Amino acid sequence: MWTVGDDHPDKGGHWPSGWGKRPSDPAHAKTKANKLLANIPKMIPVYAHRYLPAGRDTSAHPVLSIHSLHDTIVYGLDLADYIDQEFRTAEVSAPFWRDYI
Repeated sequence: MWTVGDDHPDKGGHWPSGWGKRPSDPAHAKTKANKLLANIPKMIPVYAHRYLPAGRDTSAHPVLSIHSLHDTIVYGLDLADYIDQEFRTAEVSAPFWRDYI
């Protein structure tokens, strides 16, 4: 899920404060990042860039829209709420505009 880009910790990107200080040696930083990333919950792709956490006891978790660590928002309170929000046809009562929905 995590693309290797500017945000990736082992590429000099964001380093979560909970991980402690980033090693100054890039090889050590990569080793530490890979070890820490292996322990975070995996994300299951739902649709486009929407994800749910995998594993046990993951019911009722919100669906997250993840573009990067700095662009992550809740898109639904759970899977059912997300599907309703994403795919429901809204009833638009405004004249003119309702013809284009």
